[in-house]
Amino acid sequence: MPKAIFKVALDVPLDRLFDYLSGGLIVQVGQRVLVPFGRRSQIGIVMALADTSEFSFEKLKPISQVFANEQPLNHEILSLIQFSADYYQYPFGQALLSALPARLRQIAPAVSRKQFAYQLTTLGLSINLEEIPKRQSLLRRVFEALKTGKLLTESELDTISSGARNAAKQLVQLEWVSSQQVQATPRIVGLPTTLAPELNEDQAEAVSSILQAPPGFVAWLLHGITGSGKTEVYMRLMQHFLQHSESQVLVLVPEINLTPQLEARFRSRLSNFALVTLHSNLSESERLQHWQLAQSGKAKIIIGTRLSIFTPLPNLKLIIIDEEHDSSYKQQDSMRYHARDVALMRAKRLNIPVVLGSATPALESWHNATVTSTKANKYNLLSLNQRAVTAAKLPQVDCIDTTKIHLKQGLTPQLINALRLRLERKEQSLLFINRRGYSPVLLCSACHWIAPCMRCSSKLVVHLGQKKLRCHHCGYEQKIPSQCPSCGNADLHPTGQGTQRLEQTLTQLFPSARIARVDRDSTGTRNSLVKILEQVHAQEIDILVGTQMLAKGHDFPNLTLVGIIDTDSALHSPDFRASERLFAQLMQVAGRAGRADKAGQVIIQTQFPDHELFNALRSQDYATYANALMQEREQVQFPPFVFTALLRAEANDYKLAHQFLNHAFTLARGLSEDVLVYDPVRPQMERLKGMERGHVLMQAKQRLALQKLLKSLVLQLRGTAIAAKVRWSIDVNPLEF
Repeated sequence: MPKAIFKVALDVPLDRLFDYLSGGLIVQVGQRVLVPFGRRSQIGIVMALADTSEFSFEKLKPISQVFANEQPLNHEILSLIQFSADYYQYPFGQALLSALPARLRQIAPAVSRKQFAYQLTTLGLSINLEEIPKRQSLLRRVFEALKTGKLLTESELDTISSGARNAAKQLVQLEWVSSQQVQATPRIVGLPTTLAPELNEDQAEAVSSILQAPPGFVAWLLHGITGSGKTEVYMRLMQHFLQHSESQVLVLVPEINLTPQLEARFRSRLSNFALVTLHSNLSESERLQHWQLAQSGKAKIIIGTRLSIFTPLPNLKLIIIDEEHDSSYKQQDSMRYHARDVALMRAKRLNIPVVLGSATPALESWHNATVTSTKANKYNLLSLNQRAVTAAKLPQVDCIDTTKIHLKQGLTPQLINALRLRLERKEQSLLFINRRGYSPVLLCSACHWIAPCMRCSSKLVVHLGQKKLRCHHCGYEQKIPSQCPSCGNADLHPTGQGTQRLEQTLTQLFPSARIARVDRDSTGTRNSLVKILEQVHAQEIDILVGTQMLAKGHDFPNLTLVGIIDTDSALHSPDFRASERLFAQLMQVAGRAGRADKAGQVIIQTQFPDHELFNALRSQDYATYANALMQEREQVQFPPFVFTALLRAEANDYKLAHQFLNHAFTLARGLSEDVLVYDPVRPQMERLKGMERGHVLMQAKQRLALQKLLKSLVLQLRGTAIAAKVRWSIDVNPLEF
């Protein structure tokens, strides 16, 4: 009787499976195993059972350990990752293992953190709320929640506040509360805590169109202006699909800062369905726990960032992609997949509907929804053209010509007066500047030297509070010099605006205003953003200063003014997607104003007030601007009218990278007449993190022609001597050239 041979995927940069014997262990396809690999052991996933091997049985090693207590990965998710690895030209084993939670990539049984629940003790029941000082508001809220006599789990405490767990532990120390270990389960509250609002005509039509469509795969593009109630449409659809007890819904969001608000809304309206989140802000233990609850089918609603598209979901019936245009859905290293495109493929394979929502859809999505295309790519377009709150109107957009007005520390008199008016009315304002730090450059007034990064083709940003110059690309930093290293001049000026400088300016102009800054520097600690957003909703902040972290997804009813500072550089960027991204960004941030019954205003400071982008923004007319961009793209044959891929290479010495790219260019030119291969060039950022960079662009009118070339090219490049001397990768459908 022949011995059983198991094909195992390993996290190694080789596009093949490895053969192992069972070693007397009971092994299933999809199981996590520990195997010997060279002189060490590695975690692998069993992919198949075979009768033969290209190696003799004597050379095959046995599997060391099977993690039998863990649920195996199902065929659907293994097949999806295999497809993605093939399409994005990445080794399957590395793609598969990187899709798993970190705890499942470690050589140990997957054990998640112990979970605790809290309940008042006999002593606690005798305590009056007034015995807790009013300044300890969070402690009071947690104590009041426990006063109901119900056992509260940690996940239930999280819905009170991000710091509620620590407050509960304080009460345990006072012996007012006891804690006990409980089994991890997704949180279910019971009946909805908020009532569903009445749908307007556009929302009702969108919901009925999707629900009345024949069962099966359909891609719906839900294009709705900011504040039009796309989330309400999502919730109505989820409620319908979750009526069947086994069903699951996956909701993709671009960034973790959007997760808490969506989670809170879903919990209040869909509280009788178990919900988990999957994002990088979770601890390794929490992520594993949530992932396992999703894999088991116990979690019915899964909200996650891009990697969650590879989560095993046995009963997935609907996929929703919020802010589908967002570039955060594109992975920029390892396997460079786009979560939106993988989601569409997953929905098609499962024969289920997928909904893509955005106020500013990606041009690829707009093209698929509005231009006659192949049946496989066609989306159904649904439009929400009015704000969900009846009294809410689109904000008034004013563009201020900064070439004709004297600025006061970077602000126009009109914007300063508008801020003052909101403070008098006790309304909130948001100032948007997509540049963190104090100032973008440090300039010598004598020789015009600008502080460069020693590792990147970029300038160092001034961080005055830390007295540092810092590169926002590689993290390199140095002290602010006392004199110019070029000419010795001591007169060095921070030039331009950053979030820190803008915050300082506002503090000087409005000393009594409560100001908060939201950028990567101010929200580096866990839950810091959540705390700031809680303060905004509690009317404890008057003016928000922030980057793109505040541009989308947030709903602040009392925010009536948005000021946009210094966006002109993107109008003339060499990046062909720059204007598309800028328009989306400005539409999103402008949409934060006037979302309730108070009128909103948007003030944009620009040197080009008559630019067509700002004209479209004034009328909130995405369709006209998108169609104009599509005509430009078609004329120059850029995506979405062609399919592209980049072969990137980097090395300490550019000669090596150039030699590799020239070799690849010659190979690619000879592989297909249907693919246009451009000469090797250097990107705008020629040096990044100390590595010299270059790339070769490949372009085709047919996706299949490009895929055939890439598959053959990668096979020929792997293992060559020159390829071993550089770091190289394939980027299919790159977001920038």
